Amino acid sequence: MVKSKEPKIKNSKSINPLLWGTIGYLFLFIFRPFEYWGWLGDYHIERVYMIGLVFVAVFLSGLRYKHHLIATILLAFFGVICFSAATSFWPDKALDLVWEYFKLMVLFFVILLSVRDERDFRILIIAFLAIMGIYVGKSLWEFLFHGRHVYRMGIRRLCGIDQTFGDPNAFAATIIYSLPFAWALWKTKPSELIKKLLIFYGLMSMVAVGLTGSRSGMVAFVFLLIILWVRGKKKVLGAVGLVLILIISWYAMPADLQERFDTIFDDSINPTATRSAQGRIEGFKNGMKLLELSPIWGVGAGCSPIAVDQLLHLENPGQLHNLYAQLLSELGILGAISFLLLLFLLVKTQRKVKVNLGGSNPDNSLISQAALASINVMSILLFQGLFGHNLYRYTWIWISAVMILADQISSKQKANTKTLR
Repeated sequence: MVKSKEPKIKNSKSINPLLWGTIGYLFLFIFRPFEYWGWLGDYHIERVYMIGLVFVAVFLSGLRYKHHLIATILLAFFGVICFSAATSFWPDKALDLVWEYFKLMVLFFVILLSVRDERDFRILIIAFLAIMGIYVGKSLWEFLFHGRHVYRMGIRRLCGIDQTFGDPNAFAATIIYSLPFAWALWKTKPSELIKKLLIFYGLMSMVAVGLTGSRSGMVAFVFLLIILWVRGKKKVLGAVGLVLILIISWYAMPADLQERFDTIFDDSINPTATRSAQGRIEGFKNGMKLLELSPIWGVGAGCSPIAVDQLLHLENPGQLHNLYAQLLSELGILGAISFLLLLFLLVKTQRKVKVNLGGSNPDNSLISQAALASINVMSILLFQGLFGHNLYRYTWIWISAVMILADQISSKQKANTKTLR
C-alpha cells in the first residue's frame, strides 16, 4: 500500500524558528536600536531583517495562514491610507507614512504565520513583555545614570531611547499599553520567577510614567486602573488597592512632578501647560476644518500638520493631538468607516473567544486574558485619542494580531472538545 504524502505534524514542543524571528522583528519595532545607535541606521538593518523574515515566512514556513475578517478590515484600512497618499496634495509626505505602515502590515502577518499553538502564543506574550522591560529599563538607566532627558514645561522629563516614540508623552503611552498584557499574564498564575519579574516591571513602569511628566500618561494610567477595577470581582478590595496605589504614587513623586500634574486641575500654575492643553482643543477644531475641505478621503495620511499650515493658513501649525481629528482630516469618511469596523470586530471577536473557552476556566486562560487585554488597550487608545494622535501606532496592529490568534486557537480548542465528546 502506497502511503500518501502528508505534511509533517510539528511537535508543539519543537523549536519554532519563525516565531523567534518574529520576536526579533518585534524587538526592532519597540526598542529601535537603529535610532539609539545612529551608526546602525546607516545599514537599515530593519529593512534587511524584514526581507529575510518575509522570505522565511513565505518559503520555509509552509504558509500556515488562515484568513480572518479583522485582517480584511486592516487591509482595507491600509488601502485607504494608500489611496489618501495618491489623492493628497503632498504625496511625498503621505508615501513616507505608507511605507511605515507597510512595515507594520508585514509585522502583522508574520505574527499570524509564526504562532502555531497556545504554547507559541504564550511565548509571544512573554517575549513582548520582556522586550518592553528591556526598552523601559534602558530608557530609565540612561535617564538616571547618564542624564538623558528633555527639558520641557519647566521640568526634566524621561524620554524613550528611540526617536519615533521617544517623546515623553508617547513613551508613557507605550508603557501603559503594555500593562494590560502584564496583568493578563499575572492572572494565569505563572511561575514564581515570572511573578517576580512582572512585579518588577509593574513598579518600573509606574516610576517611568511618573518621570516622563506626562499628564496624559498619568490620566491614562488612572483610566487603566479604573478599567481593571470595573472588570475585577473583588470591588471593595480593588477600590482600596486603587486608592493606595494613587496615594503612594503621589507622595513618592518629587515636588516638581507633583506641580506638573497639579496643572491638570489648576490652570494658573503653569501658563505653558495651559496653552498646551488648549492646543489640543484647537487641534480638534482644525481637524474638522480640514474635513470640510476633503470629506471623502481626507488630506492624506500624515499630512494634517502641513495642511493646517498651507490650507488653513494658521500660525504655529503642528500635530492635531487628537485621534478623531487625525482620522477624519487625513483619511476622511472612508478611513472612519474602516476604522469603526475594526473596533467593532475587535469587540465581537473578544466575545467569541470568551464563548469558545466557556468550559475551560477562561479566567485562567492566557488566550482569554490576552483577548481581554487587547480590548482594554483599545479602550485606552480611544481614551488617549481625545488628547493625542495615535492612529498609526503599531499598538493597533499588535492587539489585532493577538485577537486573531486568540480567536483561532480558542476555536480550534472548542472544535477538539466537541470531537472528544
